[in-house]
Formats: sequence, structure tokens, C-alpha cells
Amino acid sequence: MAEALAAVGVSASILQIVSLTAKLTQRINEFNSTAEEMPRALRSIHMQLPFLRETCQNLSTRDDSENVSTIIKECHREIEDLFKTVDRLLPAPGEPKLSRAIKALKSIHHQEKFNHALRKIEGFKTDLILHCCQRTTDTPNVAASGRKVSHILPVMPIASSIRRRKLLQKIDRQFSDYEYEDCMHKIVILLGMGGQGKSRLALDYARRVSVESQSTLVLWVDATTKQSLTRAFEDIADHWNNRKRRFIDTSSRIEYVNEILAERKWLLVFDNYDHPDQFIDVCSFIPPGDGSVLMTSRHCDVGLLGKVVQLSGMDEGEGLELLRLRTEQNLDEPSNKAAAIKVLQTLGHLPLAVDQAGAYIRQQALPLPYFLQIYESQKQIILNQKHVYWDYKRKLDGESKAETPLDVLTTWELSIQQVGSTHVTRGVVEHVLTIAAFLDHVEISESLFREYAQYTRPVPHWLICFTKNGEWEPHRYRDMVSTLLRLSLAQGRNGITGECCLSLHPMIKDWLQLRMTEADRGVYIMETISILANYINANVQERSLQEARSLLGHLDACMYSHTKFRLGTHRFGFGHLRDHAITFSSFYMSHGRYREAEEGFLAVLDHDIQEYGHKHSHTFRTVRQVAKALVHGGKYLQAHNLLNKAFHDSHDKADLETIRIVSALAGVLAKLDRQTDAEKCYETALKGYAMQKDLAQSRDVHLMYEHLAETKRFLGKHAEAESLYLAAHRGYEADCPYDEDSTLDMLRTAGGLANLFRTHGRYEEAEKSYREAWQGYKKYLGTDHPQTTTMLTNLAISCRNQGKFEDAEVYLEESWRIFQKSLGPDHPDSLRALMNLSICIDKQGHYKEAEIKYREVLKGREKKLGLNHPYTRRTIERLAHMLWMQGHHDQAENLVRKVLNRIGKTYQEHYSGPHSRNTYPALIYLYTEARKRDQSKLAPDHVDALETCECLRLIYFKQGDYEKGKNVTEEIQKASSPMKKEGEAVKLEEGHKPSSPALDEQKVAGCLPKATNGPNIVTMSKFMGGPRFYSTYPGARLVFVLSVGILLGYLWLDRLVVLPRP
Repeated sequence: MAEALAAVGVSASILQIVSLTAKLTQRINEFNSTAEEMPRALRSIHMQLPFLRETCQNLSTRDDSENVSTIIKECHREIEDLFKTVDRLLPAPGEPKLSRAIKALKSIHHQEKFNHALRKIEGFKTDLILHCCQRTTDTPNVAASGRKVSHILPVMPIASSIRRRKLLQKIDRQFSDYEYEDCMHKIVILLGMGGQGKSRLALDYARRVSVESQSTLVLWVDATTKQSLTRAFEDIADHWNNRKRRFIDTSSRIEYVNEILAERKWLLVFDNYDHPDQFIDVCSFIPPGDGSVLMTSRHCDVGLLGKVVQLSGMDEGEGLELLRLRTEQNLDEPSNKAAAIKVLQTLGHLPLAVDQAGAYIRQQALPLPYFLQIYESQKQIILNQKHVYWDYKRKLDGESKAETPLDVLTTWELSIQQVGSTHVTRGVVEHVLTIAAFLDHVEISESLFREYAQYTRPVPHWLICFTKNGEWEPHRYRDMVSTLLRLSLAQGRNGITGECCLSLHPMIKDWLQLRMTEADRGVYIMETISILANYINANVQERSLQEARSLLGHLDACMYSHTKFRLGTHRFGFGHLRDHAITFSSFYMSHGRYREAEEGFLAVLDHDIQEYGHKHSHTFRTVRQVAKALVHGGKYLQAHNLLNKAFHDSHDKADLETIRIVSALAGVLAKLDRQTDAEKCYETALKGYAMQKDLAQSRDVHLMYEHLAETKRFLGKHAEAESLYLAAHRGYEADCPYDEDSTLDMLRTAGGLANLFRTHGRYEEAEKSYREAWQGYKKYLGTDHPQTTTMLTNLAISCRNQGKFEDAEVYLEESWRIFQKSLGPDHPDSLRALMNLSICIDKQGHYKEAEIKYREVLKGREKKLGLNHPYTRRTIERLAHMLWMQGHHDQAENLVRKVLNRIGKTYQEHYSGPHSRNTYPALIYLYTEARKRDQSKLAPDHVDALETCECLRLIYFKQGDYEKGKNVTEEIQKASSPMKKEGEAVKLEEGHKPSSPALDEQKVAGCLPKATNGPNIVTMSKFMGGPRFYSTYPGARLVFVLSVGILLGYLWLDRLVVLPRP
């Protein structure tokens, strides 16, 4: 009777503890929802309460031992006292501020009490966990025959890990599906790579079944080998028999276990069944009767035995909860949570790796953000980290009694030991895996290894097994990949070209890199570089855009490894790596990765100077490549200095390299706005090419025509520019009219001609050409390539010039985003996109936003190009005009004066004299010079030219120079008048040549790739005779004239009132 009363008392205490912990958790949550910060001790208590409640729920109501009864009663008293304290001290939601402040002051004196309660709760939790583990193994269960049996489960802490509830529910669903199928056994397999927490999940499920289903007997056996499985059944028989029955052999013990299981429901867990090839008769160990089997394995073939639950890493919520548990850090703080998410991403959401990282963070008392900084340097130490109560254990030797704690590196070593097939040895598989570890972890294509085997002589020893009579055997390679897939060491699929591709988990990559010596690591990295360089040089024309992007990822990963492991004896760009560095850098250059190209070519240049000297042809060739990368990167002065020095070193030689240096120098001069010097250099280089009979019609010459045409356009020599563009086009088409390179060349030439049309104010036709060229660039180079983005910027400018501000703004924001990402925010192309975006915003009347962006552009261009550069001056013009339109006239004048003083320009000749009410000589000088520039380069009705005149007109009227203002007004009206266009058309019919030469329709019509083989670009003949700005918008002229008239009247009245009559 006393024992029954004791059991009732324990049961009641357990229920009260569960209820109190739930109320206490809710109370703390209410406080946390209104408080800015929770005390550390209280936060720790809040984290421990769910584990204590779960442990109590797992206790049986028949746990009436004196020891557990004492623990339960003490725990109940402590929780009850703690709840009263918390309820008294913590302010409730909605409580007055004064009351909350008083309680906050009182709580300071109870910090030690909270710490004491925390220590007591942790002690109770540990004692109950140990008791629960012991009970789980020894709980008697009476079979129908009257024999007492018990669950057989590992003795491991049950509250030391998170519950992966979604996966547990998925296991339930898989077992439930068997209710509708006629199967001998219900088998569910937990499948995943090592470190995914398969055993942990299986144990959680088994323990839940043992608690929730009193009639189900749960057994756990080690299925690593047939010997370990046999021994597990023997141990179960001996444990249940308790020496009451003599067993003759192993078979009699297994028969005894089967007899007991035949009388009731059971769940049998086969843990670590990773070697199905070593014993395939695992099903012979499954007892008859009403039972279910749960297996854990990393071998895919095991999935054929039943229904599979695939483990592929924790979701974000589970990962954060595990980190919170292991580190005991507050992840509610934004900085901690962001760092925790990055930790999960770095570790690939792998449970075992996250557990080890958490153990390291806790033991070292590291802030989570700091852990990310030291992870790369301390990776091997962190991935070997284990705490005292480490859950991940297994018997490495099937006959051994002791279990070895596993880290994430050891578990994959166990997988690699299982490798081996008919044609492929373990050494070959390890070699392929190790090469893959220095590539990007996704899309590792079979073609990388195939091309290396076909073009390398002799064939590397580790690739011979994939060839037969010198030919690649795809099925042998796929056999090897299948082996890796079955062992969950890799994932595979058919790639872009239909070839076999494998992918590695990021942590598998780290393990493969760390498991070798430093010397071996250097050898593997060098071989990986050779494989990639060989692949870049093979089948270039057949490579798609997606393949190129995948290859860029491999180059990045390989170069990162080369830098990370500091291979001093294998310096990139030196020795046999020189040619590979040139290959890598050229590939980077062709795909818009200018920073990486510059670094690679500079390494080669260091080698060439040391090996050949400054005046060798190899050195000159490398100098040009470095300069090209610098120009694309916006480093014009550095490129100029480098080429200028090379020119002086080579000017005594009239060879091809000298000619090419002159041509490259011309391109840099054009970027520095030294257009006249650039024109002379291009023409000099063309004369040099004319003396080289074999190169007179080469692609280099056609490219120089194109660059010279752009220079002449800037100089206002439009007719010459047109002829050069057409000559370049004919040359590209004659070389090879249908291949990708020629198509891109013709697209670029079409873009250059569209620039001419935009210069003549033919925006609609230019827009069509830009749009088609942009589509072509996207097809061949991709959306994010700098050349594609430049064409998008030009398209946006044409849209803006037509008043399509919404479209233009969208395009320009996209251009700016791409340029910032690929080239950096201070690159000239990025600043150009931002400048045009600012103009677009300015023209829509959003002056404040535009001012901020104008000033950002001005700062960048002053730093990058200098104040004398036309792009910088254009920025000053727009910023000053925007300030003027807001009424900040003096501020605009002072801005321009400061700039002109800094560059040494005098503007006093524009001072109007003492009779003017206010003078703006600096602004007049600025816009007068801008008008001269526009008159020499742009058509009179070009939007930019009209806007410059409008700025000048406003300033003249404001300071009282009405005669000059009237003259500028008449100039604007004349330029924008449609009658002028009609007059020009008549002159053309009469055979007269206009001041701005029209483009030849017949010549231009063919200056694009063929429609059947290239992008569908608008026919160039549509560029002729297109509508002008004011004919596109019929009411624009009337509105403009009325606005000018009203403004003139207002200013005249203003003059009558303010100025004295003569």
C-alpha cells in the first residue's frame, strides 16, 4: 500500500512539474516580448526548462524508486519557488512604467537567486536523464509467455540534441503507408552522408515509440558488419534470459529472441548498415511477426529494401536551435542570428559539423561573429572538436566492445574505405575526389577529365582505367561516380551537355583538402590547374554560356586554394605555370572578370621581366595584356604609364609588337580624352599594319578601324567615322560571317553606328539597334557581362532622350547594379551608369535625390578621371543646372568657381559689369565652353545641345543680359524647328551636302549580322529619314514656344520694376 501511495505521489509531482515549467516558460516569454534585454541567468533558465519538461514527460508513472522520488520532489519544490519569484519580480505586459521600474530595481538583488536556481535545474535535469537512460534499457515488459523482457536502446543523453520533428513525422508517414501494401516487413531506411545525424534521428524515433507505445518492444542492434549484428542478437538473448536457459550456439540465441518477438509488436533498429556488399542477407536477421524495421545507412543500394527518408542537412530553424543549445548564446540578437546563419551556410547545415562548431565556440567562449573570422585558419581543429558527452559514437571494429567518438572527418574516412569496383581502385577514386576538392563543389563535369586524358601524353596513371586503346570509356567513369553516389560521398546528375556531373558537399571538400600533407596538396593543386587550362584551350567554340560560367566557378575555387595554401614553390605565372596563367587570365578577360585578369597577367609580367628582360617580345606582349585589363578596370593612367614605357623600350624596332603597342596606347589616350593624340596613334599604327602584307586585312586592323571610328566620332568627324565602321564590318563579315566571335564583332560595330545615330538625334532608330544588340550580347555573353551592360546603358540613354523615363530608369538601375557588382562602384562604367540614372531622375523633377547622386558621381569621376575630363565636366554642368533649377543660383555659381579655380581656368571676361543686378561669370564660362563642345560633336537639335543652350539662356536672362538671352533663344528655336529639317531634305534632293553628313542608307543597311545566323537586329535602312524629336511629340514645340514667351514676359516685367530706366 505504501509503495502504491509513493507511486501516486511521484506521478502527481511529475504532472505538477510539467505544468509549472509550462507556466514559467510562458511567463518569461511574456516578459521577453516587452523587455529590451533578458538577464543572462533568466535566459539560461528559459533554455533549460523545455529539456527538463521533456525529461519528466519521458519518465514512467511507475518510477517509484526512492532515488527518483527524492529528485522529483526536490525539483518540484525548486520549480514552485522559482515560479513564485519570477511572477513577483517580472513585470507583466501592460503594467505601468513606474511599477515596471520598481520591479526592475528589485530584480537586481535576486540575480544570485536566479543563478542558484539555474544550477539546481541543470543538476535535476542531469540526474533525471541518467535515470531515464538506465530505465530505457532495463524497463521490464512481460511477454505473453510470462517472460520479462525490456527495451534495448543505447545509453545516450536524450535531451542533449534538438528534435527534428519534420523528419520524425516523415518516418511515421512512411511506416503508415505500409498499411495499404501487402509486404512481409515494414522497412524504412534513413539514408544520407556521414554526419547527417541518421543514428541520432533513429534513436529519437525509437525512444519516442518506447514511451508512447507501451505494447511495442524496441530493440537497437549494430549492423556495421555481420559479426556485429550477430553479437547484438546474442547480447539481447543473454540480457533477457538472465541465465535461466542454456544456449548451445548463436543460432539458439537468435531463435530465443525470435520466439519472444513473435508474441508481440516490435520495432527493430539496424544502425550503420553501410556495407551491403559485405553481407546481403541482412533480412535473414529480421524476426517474424508484427514488427517494423528502421535502418540507417549511407549506401544508396540499401534504399532498395524499403521506403527511404533522405537526410540532406538541417533546415535553418533546426540549425539555429542546435547552435543555441550548444553555444548557449542569445540568437535573438540580430548580429548573433546573422552570424549563426552564416555559420550554418559555411558548414553546409551538416548536423555533426554544426555540433562540433558549437562545442568549439562554447569551450573557447567565442562570439559567433568572431568564429567566422577564425574558421578557415582553425578548420581542422574545429572539425575535430568533441565535448565530454559526445553523442556520435560507433564501433570501428565489429568485434570491439568499446565505442569510439566520431568527428565529421572520421566518419567520411569510414566511407572512403568502402570504395572499390571492377575497373576502379580506391586510389583512383581518391585521386578523382581530391582533384574535385580543389574545384567548385557543383557541376564537376566528366569532360574535364576526358579532355585531360585525351590531350595529355602520356595519359596520367589515374586516368588510364577510364580509357581503352587510348579512347575514353564513359561507362567506366560513370561506374566510379555510381560508387560515390552509393556511399553518399557525392551527388550526381546529367550536366548541361548530357555528360555525367558530380557535386560535393562543401564539408566533403574541406575534408578532402585537409586529409593530405602539405606537399601532396601542392601537387594536387598544380594538377588541377593543368586540367582546367587544358579544358579552356579545348573546344572553345563548342562551349555554351552556362558551361563558361561553371568553368569560371572552377577557376575561382582553384585560384582560391592556390592562394589559401600559399604554394611558394609553385608561384602562379612562373615556370610551367606561365602559360596556364595566360590561359586563365585570358578566359577571365573574355568574361568580364577584369580584376582577376589583371592579377594573372601581372604575375606573368613579373616572370617575363625576370626571365627575358624589358625589351623582349614576350614582355611586350604581356604588357599589352596587362594594359588591356587595366583599361577595362578603369585604371587609365596606370595603363598609359605602362604602355608609354614599353613604347620607349621598343621604338627603335619597327616590328609587329611595336605597332600593337602604339595601337594599345591610342586606346588609352582616347579614354583619357586625348582624342587628337589617339587619332594620330591609330593612323600611325594603321600605316604600320599596311607595311605588313600578311596582316593588312587581319582582325587587328578591323578592330583598329572600329576604335578609330569611335575617336573620330568624338572629334565630330562623323563621315569618316561612318566609313571606318563600315570597313570594320566588312572585314568581320569576310573573316567568318557565321561564328560567335564575328557575330559579336558585328554587334559591336552596329552599336557604334547607333552611337552615330544618337549623335544626330535619331533616338528611335538608335533605340531599336541598341535593343537588338543588347539581346545578342545577352545570348552570347550573358546578362552580367560588362559589354552587355554597356549596351543596356546606351539603350537606356536613347529611351531617356525620347522621354521614356520609366523604362530608362529601370534599365539604368539594372546597369548600375551589375557594374557595381562586377567592376566596383568607382569604375568609370559604373559612374557612367549612375550619372545617366541621375539625369533621368533629375528630368523627372526629383531634384534632391538627383543632387545626392550627382555629387556621388562627381566625387568618383574627380578621383578616377580628374576635373579636366569631359565626363567630369559634364557632371559639373548637370549638377550646377540642377541647383539652378531649385533656385540655388549662388550655390551653383560658387560650385563652378571652385572647380574652375582648381583647374586654373579664368572666367572674368564673362563678368557683365556694374550695371547688372547679379552676375554669374563662372556659370556662363562653363556653359559657353559646353556649347562649343556640343556644336563640334553633336547635331544642333540633339537633346544635350539644346539643354546646354537652355542653361545658358536662363543665366543670361537672370543676370539681365537680355540681348544675349534672346540670341540663344532664337538658336534654340531654329535648332528645334521642323522647318529646318524640311529645308535640309530639299537640299539633299538638290544634291547639296548638309553640315552634319547623313549616313549612307545602302552602306548602313548591311552592317549587321545576317538574320539567319545572328540576332534579329533591325534593318539599318530604317535608320534613314526617321522622325525627329519634335515630330515624335507634335505638341512639344507649341508648349516650348509658349513657355519661352511666358518666361521672357516675366523677365521683362521684372526688369521694368527693378532696373532704373536709362
